[in-house]
Amino acid sequence: MFCRDCTAAVDHCHGTLVIHSSGLAECTEPGCIDIEYVRHYLVLDCSEVTGGCQCVAEMELRQAS
Repeated sequence: MFCRDCTAAVDHCHGTLVIHSSGLAECTEPGCIDIEYVRHYLVLDCSEVTGGCQCVAEMELRQAS
């Protein structure tokens, strides 16, 4: 299997960019430090992550108070 963008030397990342409720973003690809949206083909809200995310639980607690 090959990646067309790798072959063409296009700046991109193979990881998934996860956007947290605080607005912070992190990538699932180890070593990825450039978290620009355009570099990532898949961008998810952290509430969509299987198993959930700690910040979603914290936000729900704040809203319940």
